[in-house]
Amino acid sequence: MSEELFSGTGKQILFVDDEKGLALLGADLLEEFGCRVTCAYNGEDALQLFQQQPSSFDLVITDVSMPGMDGIELAQEIFSLSPLTPVILCSGHMLTMQEEGMDKTNISAVLAKTDVFSQLPGLIEKIFSAE
Repeated sequence: MSEELFSGTGKQILFVDDEKGLALLGADLLEEFGCRVTCAYNGEDALQLFQQQPSSFDLVITDVSMPGMDGIELAQEIFSLSPLTPVILCSGHMLTMQEEGMDKTNISAVLAKTDVFSQLPGLIEKIFSAE
């Protein structure tokens, strides 16, 4: 996908993954498209960052399986603070939008970790163009 098709210029994204290398790779990818990215490496830290300035993040991208607070729990907390902030879940396991607890969130999509780098820019473009 080329930059002409997706421009995230100015969009602030919170990228959460307990695998630091994956979070940093995701941030690099999104920064190439003009997004500003803040990384967190667990759900608790991500929630703390979000609580400090809930209106400053346009999107949250989070891993599902993390020690402590998982991605669905994080999405529930984000929804309670800012119900319009979209969340994308990334998982190494097969998940659907019918997972337990997802009805109390603003999860816009579930993405397999193997598809993050190929599908994430298009998915983000779809979310932001629907605003």
